[in-house]
Amino acid sequence: MSIRSVVRAFAVFDCFSEDSKNLTLHQISQKLDLPKSTVFRLLNTLVEIGYIHYLDDQTYCMSLKVLRLGNLVPSTLGIRDVARPELRALAEMSGETVSLSLLDGNDRMVLDVMESTSKLRSIVRVGEVVKLHKGAVGRVLMAFQPKLNIAEVFGDAAVPEELDRELEEIRAAGYAFSVGHRLEGAAGIAAPVFDMNGECNYCISVAGPEVRMLNKKDEIASHLTACAQRLSRHLGNS
Repeated sequence: MSIRSVVRAFAVFDCFSEDSKNLTLHQISQKLDLPKSTVFRLLNTLVEIGYIHYLDDQTYCMSLKVLRLGNLVPSTLGIRDVARPELRALAEMSGETVSLSLLDGNDRMVLDVMESTSKLRSIVRVGEVVKLHKGAVGRVLMAFQPKLNIAEVFGDAAVPEELDRELEEIRAAGYAFSVGHRLEGAAGIAAPVFDMNGECNYCISVAGPEVRMLNKKDEIASHLTACAQRLSRHLGNS
């Protein structure tokens, strides 16, 4: 049985994002759908123990204590260090935005990004959380992670009739290619990264404008899958 106050306290942290680093009491109350009085008590407690700062402009932000906790996750930081040279090389080769994602329940989280230098490019942010049923990365994780419950992944969204066939084709090809899944006019290619137990909890992807991605799909896919295989070996996958 969960303790409601603890659940609500952690929900406060989920209100903050790259685009919402500073929030007012009213904004947090709206995001949590809780009374201001309840949210005020939660925030006061988090301020007292040093995990939230209350600023002079009457907004709240997360403190460096949160960063310290994040730094205690060696597996995540470790794969970022190992993957970064591969991501950089892939970004230089493709000219597009390259990212590393982690399976997180029925979502996936972006761990690292190498942005394209092109003015017209896909924007991907570190820490971004995306539903698995959207995009090439989600398709790869669904294809290579048998523990996932597909119905739960899609939630209220309809499960495509051709999904089983699509996932089988992804397993056969070793990568997924999607167009317009998340944003019209954008395309992505993603490949699985396996750990020492043969599980796919990570994925590398290349994203960019549809017109450019279609022209170099095969070349990118070849380099991407080779990159994912090298990273898998780094993680102990034979």
